[in-house]
Amino acid sequence: MLVFLLLVSCSEDEPTPVPTSLEGKIDAFLASNQSPSQPGLSIAVRKDGQVVYQGNAGVARFDVSQSINSSTQFRIGSISKPITALAIMQLVEQGQLNLDDLLLSFYPELPANFEQITIRHLLAHRSGLLDYIEDNTDVTTLNDLNMEDALNFISSDNSGFENLAFDPGTMGRYSNTGYVLLALVLEKVTGKTLPEYLDQEIFTPAGMSTTFVISENEHLGDNGENYALSFGTDIKVKGFNSLIYGASGVASTTDDMLKFIDALLSYEIVSKETLDLMIQTQGSVPNIQTDYGLGWLTGTGNYWHTGFITDVNDFWHSGGFDGYRTVLSINPDLDLQVIILTNGGDSTQENMWSLLELARNHYK
Repeated sequence: MLVFLLLVSCSEDEPTPVPTSLEGKIDAFLASNQSPSQPGLSIAVRKDGQVVYQGNAGVARFDVSQSINSSTQFRIGSISKPITALAIMQLVEQGQLNLDDLLLSFYPELPANFEQITIRHLLAHRSGLLDYIEDNTDVTTLNDLNMEDALNFISSDNSGFENLAFDPGTMGRYSNTGYVLLALVLEKVTGKTLPEYLDQEIFTPAGMSTTFVISENEHLGDNGENYALSFGTDIKVKGFNSLIYGASGVASTTDDMLKFIDALLSYEIVSKETLDLMIQTQGSVPNIQTDYGLGWLTGTGNYWHTGFITDVNDFWHSGGFDGYRTVLSINPDLDLQVIILTNGGDSTQENMWSLLELARNHYK
């Protein structure tokens, strides 16, 4: 009996083994930090061209007790911006657009003091445009607005959005308005809506069968019940039904975003030369504490994320739209890509950054 008690005592004192594999580390993190009964996340990690981890945790929707899986649709927020930018750069490659084309050459009805704004300025957040969401004192006025409504709203002489924060090209300031206008430019040039264009030229060729753009014609939930609500409860974001796209609006899954990464890095969407141009830093965007290229956040500069979740050659984008918090990170030096989609606000965003750092440090 004495020997037995000594053996039991010794076994109870032994520390829990620390996981050494990426799968073990992520599973242990999720077990300790993500409640299965709360809004959660979907994560996929790709290394050297192979998916090395894919997992999910938490609730997509409380109304039907829907758990998150790899085919759960999330609003991906501002990860929509590099997708819009890629569509624009396809038109540049085809000679249908030039980066130095003036915005007013497509929409002369816009305020006259937009006259110096170019396509390049819009892509790099160097236009001086105010933000139709963040600079709006009453976002409920955006409820159910479509793209035509958005153009009228921005064009209105009394909206306040006719004013610029600075002369175009002189500074950087993150503006969702610029990417809405890029979507409208694409529609003027191609005769197709951005949802139609993206489906035909990016999503379908990449095999992204469950990815689409939320709009007045297609809503979250139209393609079945496997979608995540903001905080697990709300289809509205920030108190309004968001139908304006370009800056945001894309709904996707980790399954599909892996296909997007594969197509992007195989240069099936744009050429290597074009992608290299897009990830060159155009300047600092102080109000989001990062450097920016043409549609991508870059790893350059000295910011909160430097050395924490980004390296100097990285290109990436995060998204935050109410409870939806997302990140797509591409680290060329490690040949490492991470996609994380969440619907739990600050709590799942904190887990998102921790998981991105965990994956990055595992391979460094």
